Amino acid sequence: MRKYFLISAVALLATSTAFATTDYAEVTAKATIEVAGTFECSDLNFGKIVVKQKNKDITLALYDTEFEHEGIISWTGSDYAHCNNISPDPSLSGETGANVPETITLKGSTSNATLTLKPDISYELQELMVGGWLTIPENVTADTYIGSFTLTYTY
Repeated sequence: MRKYFLISAVALLATSTAFATTDYAEVTAKATIEVAGTFECSDLNFGKIVVKQKNKDITLALYDTEFEHEGIISWTGSDYAHCNNISPDPSLSGETGANVPETITLKGSTSNATLTLKPDISYELQELMVGGWLTIPENVTADTYIGSFTLTYTY
């Protein structure tokens, strides 16, 4: 009996694979490549900022160098990044126009301390300029803070 059961099982397996069907599909792969040109921007410079010892968090807007803040003793030498060889259109936004990251970390050149920059784009007389807001943390370490980011301009 066991012998007939095994023969029946093998026969069923053989017939089930003998009548199997195979489906197939063609897959198309696609890639779109764009080659970006380059343009130049000067450095975005928040200048020399002198803060009081044991300062609280301070956020500075580059365009507002004449305001008074209780934690700042002096602030000099700031300037926007000015970008050349592009024709900015302030009506462009989203996928077209100028784009920058939301935040940038500036690292101390001799310490592990960091500042946070939130870049901002502005247009003046058909010139693209990059400014932003710089956040100086509580009890900041005296240092020169540097960071970089990629500005893209799509048209």
